[in-house]
Amino acid sequence: MSEKRFEAGEDGDEQELINAEFESMVSGLNLDQSTPHTYLDDLDAIERAEHDAIYNIPRSKKGLHRSVSDILRAISNWWRRDKDQYGDGAQV
Repeated sequence: MSEKRFEAGEDGDEQELINAEFESMVSGLNLDQSTPHTYLDDLDAIERAEHDAIYNIPRSKKGLHRSVSDILRAISNWWRRDKDQYGDGAQV
């Protein structure tokens, strides 16, 4: 690898500083590509987890008895509503 030499002075000192900072950044990088997953794979996994949390809401199983009792409670609440309240009971 050929190396350019700059004239002594500010330009040379500035270039050496830039090269030193670049070398310090590059020395911290891991260029080993044998890992089973990459940073982009991690981002995709996070996106899938967020998508599942938003769109796949966990549903609780209700037995037939609980469903029937919920229906009966809703009907009895509707039947015992105030007589001043007309309509189907929906409130805005």
